[in-house]
Amino acid sequence: MKKTFTILGTGWLGYTLANKMKDTYNVKVSLKDKLKYEDMKQKGFYPFVLNEKYLKNLDELLMCNFLFINYPPSKIDNYLDFLQKIYSHPNIKNIEKIFFISSTSIYPNVENTYDETFEIKKEESKLVVFEAEKIASLSHIIFRCSGLMGYDRIAGRYFSGKSLTSSNKKINHVHRDDVIKATLFSIKNDINGIFNLCSPIHPLRDDLYELNSKKYGFEKPILEYKDKKVLNRVIDGSKIESLGFRYKYQNPMQYL
Repeated sequence: MKKTFTILGTGWLGYTLANKMKDTYNVKVSLKDKLKYEDMKQKGFYPFVLNEKYLKNLDELLMCNFLFINYPPSKIDNYLDFLQKIYSHPNIKNIEKIFFISSTSIYPNVENTYDETFEIKKEESKLVVFEAEKIASLSHIIFRCSGLMGYDRIAGRYFSGKSLTSSNKKINHVHRDDVIKATLFSIKNDINGIFNLCSPIHPLRDDLYELNSKKYGFEKPILEYKDKKVLNRVIDGSKIESLGFRYKYQNPMQYL
């Protein structure tokens, strides 16, 4: 009998993960409204409407073996309150493994190399991410993702033709395929903990944007700096590698 895998937040990452999981698991997916309900059913998923104002289906969604929570804070008005309602539900304690997608923006925006042992202070952190991780402390896995890229998300394209006046800096990105690969790896090897997810190589932003503008045919961002100082804020994503994981995409300069 198939186990059940629930995905809360079936967007750019969650939908791709759902497709990866549906041959192995019964996949339940949350939708913010009914617009994609029939489409999701036809694709073999078990869809349920769930949003901060409509929680009726939370009971059913949390009847699962695996739970993957992936809500971008900017997409929900009362994000922390919504998370609190999920994690305080009695069904949460019966779930075999809970994944929570967090962000490396929890680390201070100052020069340093950040790994999971870094002591995060509330006043130095992006507050909503800091508070979200506190609520999500019941999770078996917290993935602190660097800038999620890959496929139609191309570094630099959003800034095409725009002027950027901040300093040059090293890039911290992770490919969507590697987040999915890390999820599968964590289940297969039954690992728990907090893990940064970030490609091991950190190119300079100027070099990455210039490469992508030529490769994908968009106007290069206008990079204007008062100096050429490099911001050496580096996310160390090697902890999960020490357990046997290997990033498919080692270098953001080589993302598909």
